[in-house]
Amino acid sequence: MTEFEKMQQGKPYSPADTELTQFRYASRRLCQQLNNIDPADADAQDMVVTKLFAMRGKGLAVEAPFTCTYGMNIHIGNNVAIGPNCTLIDSGHIEIGNNVLIGPGVGIYSITQSLLPLDVQNGEHEISLPIIIGNNVVIGGNSVIKAGVSIGEGVVVEAGSVVDGDIEPFAVVAGNPAAVIRRLR
Repeated sequence: MTEFEKMQQGKPYSPADTELTQFRYASRRLCQQLNNIDPADADAQDMVVTKLFAMRGKGLAVEAPFTCTYGMNIHIGNNVAIGPNCTLIDSGHIEIGNNVLIGPGVGIYSITQSLLPLDVQNGEHEISLPIIIGNNVVIGGNSVIKAGVSIGEGVVVEAGSVVDGDIEPFAVVAGNPAAVIRRLR
């Protein structure tokens, strides 16, 4: 089994693998291109994000600077806005629904570390877990979404929150770790 296959299946893998390294370099080049495009040149931005992401809907706005690890594991719906200084570590699948607003400085991290000594000794110290963000979600600036999290429809994540567990639909969450502070329905 290749390191890429291990990564895709959520098994411990080595990020130092040659194939994974080449994938990361390709993504970095595209992120660099995106970050250097004139903000008024929507066509050039559209071309780069189409190459970068596995799937993207209509009405996507990504403000520079933007960083992601692979790009190929990111699926984005319609009418999504990603603020400046956002980082998506997409070793695992990241799915972002429709009508989602992601504030500046948000980190979405689909990896975690293996704590097993044998995995670390073998260099297989990363584990990827999917992140699902539902429709009509707002993620406030400087928030962190951790690996394996599912955020339901209509959720508001207050600025500076750390989401380390699933969030039920139509909730407002805040804090570290993020907790429900009120229900919207």
